[in-house]
Amino acid sequence: MEHTIKLLLKLGSEENIIDLLENGTIYMNTIEYFRKIEDGELRGDKYEGVSKIINSLPGTFKIKGIDREFDYIKMHLREAHNQVIGNIYSFYALSSKGFPNPLDFEFDKRNLRFGTHCLMIKNLPFFFKKIEKELKKNNYKFHHNFVDYYDKDEVNRKITLFEKPLQFEYQKEFRFYVEDYGMKPIKIQIGSLKKYAEIFKIENLLEIKIEPKK
Repeated sequence: MEHTIKLLLKLGSEENIIDLLENGTIYMNTIEYFRKIEDGELRGDKYEGVSKIINSLPGTFKIKGIDREFDYIKMHLREAHNQVIGNIYSFYALSSKGFPNPLDFEFDKRNLRFGTHCLMIKNLPFFFKKIEKELKKNNYKFHHNFVDYYDKDEVNRKITLFEKPLQFEYQKEFRFYVEDYGMKPIKIQIGSLKKYAEIFKIENLLEIKIEPKK
């Protein structure tokens, strides 16, 4: 199903948001960074880059060398490579995916922890075209899409790089993923966005209400 983005927001510190507006500075950190950062599950996510989750029913297991069976109520396992390659750049998306009924829109207060300011991008085709052009110029392979959210205690399947545990659903994420083996942050600049974007304080988003056209 195709979803439309009504509004795309980049949340962050005043310094970084001004830099994005004036210079188009895009700073893409590594998946490894997001896996390991400890920030109370805001940007940090130990499930980032997980390739498969196994939630098994109650059962028994044996340990090699011990002639005895052990019972377990439930087993939760994560599979992932030791290092997951690639970089991520994320946005908050007010979209038909996150809010099937736009009138239900409500900006979750937990997002205030991302910083003090946000950039509201008004011309999405222009913005995406500028990012894609710069990434292609630097020979990066990339993908962008909405993030889907899953119940980590219930799923039993492979997980993609565009999926996150359900507790992050309030972030309504749309992300760029760049395939890069350098294991370092990627920084590009796409030029001024002053004609196509506007800065707000994040707290003002709490007052946004969507109303039907009269």
